[in-house]
Amino acid sequence: MKRILTSLLGALALTTAVGCGPQFDAPSEVKTLRVLGVKKDKPYAQPGDTVSLDMLWHDPKGRKDIQTLFLGGCVNPPGDLYYGCFLQFGQSAAKGMFPPFEQNKNSFQVTLPEDIISSRRDVEPGQPRYGLYIVFFAVCSGTIQLQMDAKPGEGSEGLPIVCLDKDGQALGSDDFVVGYTSIYSFDGVSNANPTFHLDDDGKGSFSVAGGKDIVADCVGAACQGAAAVEVDCKETPERCVAPCDDDGDPSCPAIEVKPAIDVQQERDAVSSELFKNEVTEQMWINYYVDHGGISDARLLNDTNSGWNSEYRAQLRAPKDAGPVQVWAVIHDNRGGMDFARVTLGVTSPK
Repeated sequence: MKRILTSLLGALALTTAVGCGPQFDAPSEVKTLRVLGVKKDKPYAQPGDTVSLDMLWHDPKGRKDIQTLFLGGCVNPPGDLYYGCFLQFGQSAAKGMFPPFEQNKNSFQVTLPEDIISSRRDVEPGQPRYGLYIVFFAVCSGTIQLQMDAKPGEGSEGLPIVCLDKDGQALGSDDFVVGYTSIYSFDGVSNANPTFHLDDDGKGSFSVAGGKDIVADCVGAACQGAAAVEVDCKETPERCVAPCDDDGDPSCPAIEVKPAIDVQQERDAVSSELFKNEVTEQMWINYYVDHGGISDARLLNDTNSGWNSEYRAQLRAPKDAGPVQVWAVIHDNRGGMDFARVTLGVTSPK
């Protein structure tokens, strides 16, 4: 079960390797092409279920020719390890069969096999039976290609997704992001996504510096490709913050930003049964910003201490006037997710 819990606690983002430098941008600062999340409508799904996935990504350069890819078809890889999928893909390709995929769309659907749980033979005695379906995703500022070259009798042993520039050269992590998301299947067990609180008009909200609530730009799948929001600091001063000469560094004054989130403390049925004790799922929130700086993660719900209402982020303003986009991405440790965005304005220096 330790292996299961470890897998559930984090969504691994795979990125292509490039040279190391003396300094790296904070993970919460979106300065290059980035995938911020992949939301599944059924984080825990039953055998035979169809699961819809929505990807949230952002390109600070605003390029119009970004390509995307979803690649499914990996079922119960050995040891639940994502790289076990590469062999599955290669063996299928050698037989002339290709896994389901979707290019240049931000949503994707997969259907879990009816025998995803019953066909599994490597579950340790005393552990709950489950199935695992892995979906890969990628965004690329060049051209995405699938390369499922197979070794005779073996199949591919490498990632079958590449991102090439106009000269056919591989692009680095500033222009190519690839990762995966896992869909678990436990018999009779479901999991709901965490949710932002919506008003009667179906809109989310953020509070900034303890002021009145500001309507969110978008919530959920609507955030992908959502139009930029213009901020008039004279008309809506509650949306605006003062610039900081230190350009988002921790030395800048902290500005509290807090989205409205529904309080959820969903029971983790699998862990509760395993440990013979009532266990709620872990929840946390990641924050991202395209200018300035922001605290990257806050706890929402802990198995022992319960709900944490102090989940606000600390925004550090950039030095230049203009719009600042802030994303909030809620997670739970069973694959649940939701996202929202708000645009703030940085006032011109006096």
